[in-house]
Amino acid sequence: MKKEYDLKKLKKRPGPIKVYPEAAKTAITIRLDAIVVSELKTEAHRMGLPYQTLINSVLHRFVTGELVDKQAKRTGTD
Repeated sequence: MKKEYDLKKLKKRPGPIKVYPEAAKTAITIRLDAIVVSELKTEAHRMGLPYQTLINSVLHRFVTGELVDKQAKRTGTD
């Protein structure tokens, strides 16, 4: 590896940098029951995922309709 690089030799990338808002993450603060967090961390560890990734996945599946509340489905309510 060189100690110094000549930055004038670098090629410029054409156009602006692309930003994909659908891929952006937003930091939030949320209060959850300790047992819920503990169970989520245990399940995430079992799956080999960070627990926040698991929480994001569960929430995403719920808001897209892929994950449905069994009780609400049984009674026909939302």
